[in-house]
Amino acid sequence: MKNPILLFFLIISYLTGHTQYDAHPVIKWAPAGLLFGKLSLGTEYNYKKKNSIELYIGIPMAATRTIDYDNKQSDIESKVFSVLAGYRRYIGKKPAAGFYAEPYFKYLEHHAQGILEGDLDSKVARMDTKTDYKAWGAGIQLGYQFLIAKRICLDFFLFGPEANIARFNSQSTDIANSIPWTLIQSAEAERQLKDAISDIPILKDKLEISVDQSKKTVYTEYRGFLPGFRLGASIGFRF
Repeated sequence: MKNPILLFFLIISYLTGHTQYDAHPVIKWAPAGLLFGKLSLGTEYNYKKKNSIELYIGIPMAATRTIDYDNKQSDIESKVFSVLAGYRRYIGKKPAAGFYAEPYFKYLEHHAQGILEGDLDSKVARMDTKTDYKAWGAGIQLGYQFLIAKRICLDFFLFGPEANIARFNSQSTDIANSIPWTLIQSAEAERQLKDAISDIPILKDKLEISVDQSKKTVYTEYRGFLPGFRLGASIGFRF
């Protein structure tokens, strides 16, 4: 994870030594990242009037959310690590302000775990669930940035389609008791998981699902292409 960060700062050092432009770095924070399990901090280096290089790092921070599973509510804790590096080109006349287009590359890891409360064949089930998602991606961000008093920076990510090569897997193990599942319980556990992922439009028809009856565990896996979308906002300070 250190290589993209090192490369970014090497580029910044190179540009600093090879331009006469009076550049002003901006330190940014994207607050929406806290909802997903990360502290999202960024920096923008405006090395020419209409050109910038940007880096965002998502620092994992636990976030808990409630989901519906088998008509019951359960808590899931998630953490995210991410790195995004982009090149930004502004369209307006002011430096580091106005509409812009920004091609970018990103890497993301998302980990979640929790106990899903449910029933299998009229018996209590407690599904100890862990999920892992990793993806490399690229996209183009269209947005608008403006400055307040030449120091406070507000950046709006308006439209950001992206393409990702992703790997996702999960396992859910019934820890309610030590009695092996029956065939009916195995089939019902698989059905419940299919119902749970049916709300994920991209993955619902692509996940491979398998059941280990003796281990009372349901596994899912996906590897391949996934489209994505970047939307949000950040606030920053310009030095």
